This record gives sequence, structure tokens and C-alpha cells, in this order.
Amino acid sequence: MKLKRLTLENFRAKPSLSMALGPRLTLLMGANGSGKTTLLDGIAIGLGEILTYLPGVAGMTFKKQGDLHQRGNHLAPYTRITLETFQGLAWDRLQRRDNSKKTAGEIPPGQGVKALKQHLDSTVINPWSADESFELPVFAYYGVSRALLDLPLSRKGFPKSHERFDALANALNADTRFKSAFIWFYNKENEEHRLQKQHKSFDVTLSELDAVRRAIMRLFPDLSEPHIELNPLRFAVKQQGEWLNIAQLSDGYQTLLGLVIDLSSRMAMANPHLDDPLAAEAVVMIDEVDLHLHPEWQRRVVGDLLTTFPNTQFIVTTHSPFIVEALNNHLKRSQLDGLEITNEAIRALLPLSPKEVAAYLITQDEAPSLMDADLGLLDDKLLSHFNAINHLYDEMRDIEWEHRGA
Repeated sequence: MKLKRLTLENFRAKPSLSMALGPRLTLLMGANGSGKTTLLDGIAIGLGEILTYLPGVAGMTFKKQGDLHQRGNHLAPYTRITLETFQGLAWDRLQRRDNSKKTAGEIPPGQGVKALKQHLDSTVINPWSADESFELPVFAYYGVSRALLDLPLSRKGFPKSHERFDALANALNADTRFKSAFIWFYNKENEEHRLQKQHKSFDVTLSELDAVRRAIMRLFPDLSEPHIELNPLRFAVKQQGEWLNIAQLSDGYQTLLGLVIDLSSRMAMANPHLDDPLAAEAVVMIDEVDLHLHPEWQRRVVGDLLTTFPNTQFIVTTHSPFIVEALNNHLKRSQLDGLEITNEAIRALLPLSPKEVAAYLITQDEAPSLMDADLGLLDDKLLSHFNAINHLYDEMRDIEWEHRGA
């Protein structure tokens, strides 16, 4: 299940907005306060209807106050979020200002959730009830607080087992939730150790754990042998021959590593029967994907995420020109398919078709597309935005040269 379109009506500071989403990547840019996070929150609320309908989990919904659009000290009669998938499935979530008949008369007809529930019944709940095979869709939302890893200090209260639907627990809450991934990894390691003892071989591994290990080492080639240690309790990795607690790593490592472990463990938990759980479909939102990352890392983080999770739809916000530069490289790389390429760095780039990508410059009033339809790249509207500081430098240099010439 991938999202084709998001439509907001009277949601927070957005009276009306409709936006097509890229099947692989949607990039949202804009100044602070422009509403980028509002769009991610809107998607999370829309997807929350799915989690609320599934057994044992709950999704986020509208806040009691603050989500209705306000103009001239007057609240709109309703707010509505509509999502549409590439398969043609559409539904909406609605919040009324009040329950009066007058307000009800001001609300135009919507999609409702009947079609969504029928779809979930046929693809997930009925097969689950009949103990038949099914693929559980995965959704996750990572906000800026993900940099604060919630590391458990003891094993007290750890659950002993996990159900597939646990993969969606708190998945759409934007705050950090690394603790659940830590507990899952700990339990799965214990299960793996029992199998190794039973088969008298350390070569026996769990495919779910292997998926998480692959994800870690794909995005962090300098880290290896991730595992849980008990005294003291910690998630340990090896870096340059040294064993380190991930809490000892830099903010950049912790921010991205926590996300990768959480997402890959959710995907492994949701669909352990798949040969590669990381290849299942998912929708993932990341606020400030460049958070705490060095520019060199910013240049590769999007490509690495897309490669590691090949069927995940990423919807991300950023302020970084390095993310834009890297995305254009991936888009340009797709235009070279079929041509002979000797440069290894170019060959290693993930090709991204313009049809797979959407990009928008979010303002308070609109969200113009940043994709140049003719070039298949992000257009140069961004250059003045990013290079304003360079213009000042150029002007000062001109003043200096004029003064010297005089």
C-alpha cells in the first residue's frame, strides 16, 4: 500500500491543499513554520485509521484542539484528511467543530472509511483469522525527537514474545520509540541462541535478525556484529575493532542508527515469513532527514535508505542543499541507463526515475512542485534560496575590487 495523493481541508494553517506523492520518494522543503511537519502529521492521522482498525494496535487521530483551521478568530466547521493509494483505494478522516445540525450542513460529502475497512478485511484480517498467509503493511513516522534514544536500563517488564501486529505499535507517533526495537532484538537473539544450541552450530541464524543486521551494515559499513550485551544492558556494535554502546556514538550515528534499527525490526516483525522482510511495502515519514548528519552523510542517506528498503515509500522533509544535490544525482543517474559508465562512483548511484519522485517547496499559502518536467530534475528555483549567502559574498567582493581599482 503506497500513497498516491494527500488532500487536506481546513487542517491547521492549511485551508486547502492537495498533493501528489512519489511512489518512492517525496521531498518537502520550506522555511521553518511553512507547514512541512503539518503535512507529515496529516498523513500520519490519515494512516491512523488503518492502525485503529487492526487488532491490538491504535493509530493517532486529530487532537482535541488545534487541528481545525482558524481564520479571523473563527474555527472552520470541520477538518478533513483524505488519502488515496496507487491501487485506487481512498478514505478520509473527519473532525467536526461541534455536533450541531448547522455545522453538519456545512460539511461537504467525503469518502468515509467503508472502502478502507473492506480492503483491510479481505487482505489482512480475514487471512489472519483463518491462519492464512498475508502481507502486513508497515507504516512509520520519525520526528525530530528520534535523536533521543530510549534505551532500557534493565530487562524488567520485557515481554517474552511478539505478535505480527506489534510491528505497528506506536508506529505513527513521531517521538522516539527505540525501546521496543531493543526488546524485540533481545528476544530474537535469545531465540537464535536456543536454535544454535539445539543444532550445535553457530551458523544457524534467524532470518528476521539477519534482515536487521543487513540494514545496519548497509547504512553503516564501519559497524559490525550488532548484538545485545547484559552486564551492563546495552546495544553494542563493533567499530574499528572496539566494542561500543550505541549511546557512545555521535548524535549523527545515534539518530540514523536508531531509525534504521526501529524500521528494519518493524518490517521483520510484520512479515517474518518473507525471504526478505526489508523488501515489503511500507510508508515511512522522516522529519528533517538530515538531522545531525555530516554533509557527506547527507549526500548518501536518501540513496542508502531507498536501496536498503527497496519497496518503501519515503516522505521526508529537509532544509539541506546536500540532500537536493544528492537527489538530482540519483535522478540524473537514471538518464544514463543503457550507456557505458566507467566511473565506479557513478555506477554505484541508485537510479531514480522522475516518475518515482515528487518534490515541493512548502509555503504558508501553497506547495509548488520543484520538479522540472522537461529535465527530469529538481529545478533551479532552489538556487537562489540556497545561494543567498553567496550573493552577499559576491557583492562584498565586488565592493572590494571596485575600491582597489579606484
